[in-house]
Amino acid sequence: MAKDPKKNVFNRMWAFHATIWIARHLPIGVLRVIERTIAIVWHFLSRNIRSQVESNLTQVIGPDKKRLEATSRQLFINYADYLTDYTKWGMTETDKALAFLCSIEGKETFLREHKKGKGVILLAAHLGNWELGAMVFSHIGITFNVVTAKDEAEQIARVRLRARGMHNIKTITIDDEPFFFIDIVNALNRNEIVAMLVDRYEKKNGLQVDFFGKKTYFPIGPVLLAAATGAPLMPSATVLEKDGKYRAFVGEPIVLASTGDKERDMFENVSKIAKIFEGYIRQYPDQWYNFKRLWKSEALV
Repeated sequence: MAKDPKKNVFNRMWAFHATIWIARHLPIGVLRVIERTIAIVWHFLSRNIRSQVESNLTQVIGPDKKRLEATSRQLFINYADYLTDYTKWGMTETDKALAFLCSIEGKETFLREHKKGKGVILLAAHLGNWELGAMVFSHIGITFNVVTAKDEAEQIARVRLRARGMHNIKTITIDDEPFFFIDIVNALNRNEIVAMLVDRYEKKNGLQVDFFGKKTYFPIGPVLLAAATGAPLMPSATVLEKDGKYRAFVGEPIVLASTGDKERDMFENVSKIAKIFEGYIRQYPDQWYNFKRLWKSEALV
């Protein structure tokens, strides 16, 4: 039976608090040595989780075992960097944090779309450091809302809420009631930014489209919101570069099909979203943080 990736060492409550304490008190160079050492050991010991990660990566980079092992090892290291950077910079003053980050590539396009007054739906994947990306966007002076699933670890959720609040980032939590959808629409009507992750969905809330050659569920919610409000859909990511700094970028607004055939249009529009993020992930496969097998038939031996 596959081990639940939520139980990995970096997502345990004691490890989360330990990371916060260490990150606040040690310089970044020392932090890098500590967290990367832990990540390498975790990669070596966690055979089950490593297998699930490499199963996903097979669809992205191919089946070469040596390349898969090297990429998955770097992914574990990058994920440790992500958590450390989030706890160190995401929980400090914005000005200090932004010195470690970067400006937004595509900012002019983003501001042009925002000036239309319909709000902006910013799409992202579990790629790079999406939490720090939200902080970069919030610094341009536009109210920023993060749409997120309910965190099973309530204490961790409270820490994240507090960290986002430090940078004027609001949180809209998805639950079984429809009111969260109203909150999203209201935010867009106020010409705010609404950020949504799009790469972890199931049949209940998604539509099957091609993703790395496999049928994969992607959400229809962003397309429905764009159609209902007139807000543009803009893909984005914040990735760690080799120089140790993050690069935030936002793409051109996605041109949505509107032929009158609702079913066909929805499939085409959701497929466009999947294809864009497939391209991003191919560029940065070792920063795509999915620790649970997405395509069950692709289990590695």
